[in-house]
Amino acid sequence: MRYALLILLFLTTTPAQAPDGKQLQTAFCPKTAELETTPSGKYWFDGNLGQKHVRMFLERGGGGVVGIFYDTADWVPLILGGRWSGGDEGTIEVTARNERDAVLAVLKGQIAPHGFAGTWSAEGEGSGVPLQLKPVARPKCDGSEPWKVLNDKRWPITFSYPGSWHINASGESITLTCPDASLMAYDGYEIDIMQGTDANTVTSDFVQCGDKWIYGHDDCKCGEEKGCKIARAADRGGMTILRGDEMEWRAYCRGGGYVGQDQGDRRVLTFEDNWIVMEGRGPTAELVERMVGTAKRRR
Repeated sequence: MRYALLILLFLTTTPAQAPDGKQLQTAFCPKTAELETTPSGKYWFDGNLGQKHVRMFLERGGGGVVGIFYDTADWVPLILGGRWSGGDEGTIEVTARNERDAVLAVLKGQIAPHGFAGTWSAEGEGSGVPLQLKPVARPKCDGSEPWKVLNDKRWPITFSYPGSWHINASGESITLTCPDASLMAYDGYEIDIMQGTDANTVTSDFVQCGDKWIYGHDDCKCGEEKGCKIARAADRGGMTILRGDEMEWRAYCRGGGYVGQDQGDRRVLTFEDNWIVMEGRGPTAELVERMVGTAKRRR
């Protein structure tokens, strides 16, 4: 996983040259504007849009700026892209879109050492809503904070997760999202948990063959194991835990755009007729192993 992350970081810093001679960044997310290599900066903000509590991330590259904006009431990321004018204390004008590329609003404002002040003008509405944000440190996604226990009766296991993360749970799936808006610029940079009552294309591609488990593609079969990988398996607390992260992981921008090779981790917990997969991509994938270590069968 470390090697794949180094590849991704290399791609992120490799420049390209525009027809006008400007050096452009080639791997960043979201792909909503052209970013030059210099001057550059990254900004995290927290504050209010009217009565709403919101967070925003901006990345500047020359005269271009991209970013992510979300309301803490729903944690649905909106994709930002537009222009930066002025110096370090610049003026920005960006368009906010959803993942279906529908324009939702235009955001205008000024970045200064004390924060960001501007207006949010929703599509089809006249006057803008005041947007007041303060600068904050980049939120951590390393799991160093206190953890909470998920104890949902719809699930046959309990497990722990970082306490500041957003959890969206149903009876079939759970999505855990770190509060760092810059990671939301990438598609799937979260931890997903899914369950089923039997192995299927959603919960598992693992097949047990005698005393070993194989995986790798949909048609892995006992006796026809060419191209399949052997999973590492362990028994703990009445569960069989399978590790199947030796696969190709790729990074994509939210809203579209390939970035490069990535890191990921995937574990499957199975017992009786239950199949539960925990999977993560990007930097948050490193917490999958720790989360699996906290998993216990519901009694």
